Amino acid sequence: MKTTLEYKEQLSSIDQMIRDLPKELQAEERKVLSKTGAAVKKNVVRYLHRSDIEERMESEPRNYDSTRPYVHIKDDVKFTVRKGKIGNLYVSVKGGKYTGYKWLQLNDGHIARDGKTFVPGTKFMDRALQASEGDIESAIHDLLKKVVQ
Repeated sequence: MKTTLEYKEQLSSIDQMIRDLPKELQAEERKVLSKTGAAVKKNVVRYLHRSDIEERMESEPRNYDSTRPYVHIKDDVKFTVRKGKIGNLYVSVKGGKYTGYKWLQLNDGHIARDGKTFVPGTKFMDRALQASEGDIESAIHDLLKKVVQ
């Protein structure tokens, strides 16, 4: 009894699939990054607290450029998918025009206006990223599943 194995065709088809993976991944990359950005944004908003500045101030609060109504950090979270200098796509989750500069102090803490008291940070970015890990992993898993099939 003789058996012949024809493996060259199978290997060439597997090799072709592997060569096509980067093209297929690149086509779906922007969608996955958008899903990732939306998941992180949702968790950032979840871990941010709305300030009570309206109740504490006697007059209506203003933004840094004296415009009204006052914009809270929780209402000014945005994400964008961009291409870097090298050509790689990335997602950026950040604060908007009126609140972007406040993220560092709120997350990591800062020295109060009296110059002595340290106000501890909320670590909202760390907690949001940690809470988003499952969504990010599932988005990547779905992408790989879609590309391989």
